[in-house]
Amino acid sequence: MSARDALALPAVPPPATRAHPRRDRALVTVFFALLVACALFDPLHGRKVTVENRVPAAWPGWPSSTDWFGRFDAAFSDRFKGRSALIGLQHAVLVLGLHTSPGGNVVLGRDDWLYFAGEDGHSLDRHYRGTLPFPQALVDGLVAELERRRAWLAARGIAYVVTVAPDKSTIYPEHLPAWMTRMPSATPFDRAVAALAAHPQLRFVDLRPALRAAKAQEQVYYRTDSHWNYLGATVAYGELMREVQRAVGTARLPAIAPAERPPYVAGVDTYRGDLARILGVPARYDEADIAPFAKVLGDATRRCAHRIDAGQYDGFEFYACPRASLRLVMYRDSMAIPLIPLLSENFARAVYVSSRRLDPALIEREKPDVVIEELVERSLNAPAALPMPAP
Repeated sequence: MSARDALALPAVPPPATRAHPRRDRALVTVFFALLVACALFDPLHGRKVTVENRVPAAWPGWPSSTDWFGRFDAAFSDRFKGRSALIGLQHAVLVLGLHTSPGGNVVLGRDDWLYFAGEDGHSLDRHYRGTLPFPQALVDGLVAELERRRAWLAARGIAYVVTVAPDKSTIYPEHLPAWMTRMPSATPFDRAVAALAAHPQLRFVDLRPALRAAKAQEQVYYRTDSHWNYLGATVAYGELMREVQRAVGTARLPAIAPAERPPYVAGVDTYRGDLARILGVPARYDEADIAPFAKVLGDATRRCAHRIDAGQYDGFEFYACPRASLRLVMYRDSMAIPLIPLLSENFARAVYVSSRRLDPALIEREKPDVVIEELVERSLNAPAALPMPAP
């Protein structure tokens, strides 16, 4: 038996059979046929299964730069007819098969709860886990800017009430995934509340105690959405309006309009929130809508306040209630959407502004009795980042 030569080259493989090239051509043909079919035909017939929240990339025009092919690829990909179906398939495999979020800004919690990780995907790291810093300078800047706004408004006899809408993780941390633990030190929200306590003239409403007390009775945030539900909004409304009443006095605001609860029909009133839609599998995350906000909006005959603009001013909404006397300007984000029909019942004129920058010109023009500023917890640094312009 001859010894094997360790340096010998391996035997040359036998030549491919005649069927081999035919098989390769068939596979290539099928691949390109599928590619063309997905490019030209939409199996969902226009139905979207995911929200990318952006406009499609523009066609690049005539080739004029080295990045033309990349821009063409982006535009072509956005117009791929089967794009939505393929993304939906990918999302379904990740969420249903692997229990993994396909998007960096949605966290899959326990008990089918979903959490928003912020626009940059790091809100929970910054405001809950403490794995990203929130410098004290940001807290100090927030307090300084809010105090600056308060002083300017007070000089004009305008009451100023500020509130922070807690992130869902602050009120419902028990449904976060087991690996996500809370920072041992004070959160940025805790630090901001402590700093604001040193400014008693600044009327700040901490909604956390009331929301935590209410959640012991009923659910106050959507399970599948980044926002509170209508019940959570009514809790915030009550806390806000009681502070407004203390600010202006009972002579000017003798009563607070009640928040009526819309009827719930089991099995009919269901909800699929924004986080479920981002995941691309909304049917997987149905939940009971125990106080349907759509019914509040749908029954305008029971309310005094009505919208008086036609939506022609981007970022602004105007409401009027003839039986009231006070005037309101509210700076707000999406958490205030269910607050709008509630608050408007208490004001002869209410202006809602989707901005974090207080505009002195708007205040001088509207001459409100009250300015309310609402911001969600994850945007605590926004007022300091967008300071009020010099009057």
